[in-house]
Amino acid sequence: MDKEHGFLDKINRRDISAYKILYEEYYNALVMYSVNFVGRLSVAEDIVQELFVSIWEKQIAFLSFTSFRVYLYNAVRNASIDYLKHQDIEEQYVCSLTDTYREVVVEQDIQEEEIRRLLYKEIDRLPEKMRKIFLMYMEGRKNEEIASILQISIETVKTQKKRAVKQIRSRLGSLYYFLSIFKMLP
Repeated sequence: MDKEHGFLDKINRRDISAYKILYEEYYNALVMYSVNFVGRLSVAEDIVQELFVSIWEKQIAFLSFTSFRVYLYNAVRNASIDYLKHQDIEEQYVCSLTDTYREVVVEQDIQEEEIRRLLYKEIDRLPEKMRKIFLMYMEGRKNEEIASILQISIETVKTQKKRAVKQIRSRLGSLYYFLSIFKMLP
């Protein structure tokens, strides 16, 4: 009993030798107690280390050895439960962000598809030769290649492309600028 009283007196005076004893006598038991709640050794070790620092910083004075031991285990239990609550909140937040991101991606996909549909609708309205040239341009073919395939001059290809762009731009209005954002046009 005198040993316990002497130890407690040293803890209350913040004697470093008492903290060494605290570590040697209670660290492993408190870590294992915390592991029962949190399931991870590294987290449990952090919880117990923070408890020891807290006792030192707050200069908590204990009236009896029994209240000291009850305090240690209650503090570890409460910190472990707080950790689990925080994990639940983080998990809910991550799920919420994931759901929001998924909705944004789906909405963006829908918008892209609608703009693509409108673009091809306008391309279909172009005269046949202009439409062929413009579709080849959208496939990424160079003016020389288009001219060679269609057996027309490079200048004709350039002129037809410009006219197609002008017609599409005038028909789509402000939507035309989204085409470059969504990389639908080369």
